[in-house]
Order: sequence, then C-alpha cells, then structure tokens
Amino acid sequence: MLFDVDGKVWITLLIVLGCPVLVVALLNVLLRNRGGISPGWGGVLVVLLAGVMAVLLILDKIRL
Repeated sequence: MLFDVDGKVWITLLIVLGCPVLVVALLNVLLRNRGGISPGWGGVLVVLLAGVMAVLLILDKIRL
C-alpha cells in the first residue's frame, strides 16, 4: 500500500518538474543559433511552468 502512494508521489514530481525542464531544454535547442536562453530566464520558466503543471494536476484531482 505504501509503495503505491510513494510511487504516485514520484510520478507526480516527475510530471511537475520534468515537463518544464524538458520545455526549457527544447527552447535552448531551438534557439541555439541565437545563444539559447539565459540561465536566469530558464529558471524563471521552470518555476512558472512547474506552477502551471501543479495547478493542472490539482484541478485534475478535484474533478474526480
């Protein structure tokens, strides 16, 4: 039972933090000719997108 709950927590963290990091990495690859995005803006984007993902997950849980 605990493994199931622990597994859900890890998957949720992976979704909330993994998706924004992948988006920032993709932006760096797409904008590499212009120097990519700066580390400061990368951090801001990760925090903002992680917040959006967290809100979407909360809304998904509420609708169940």
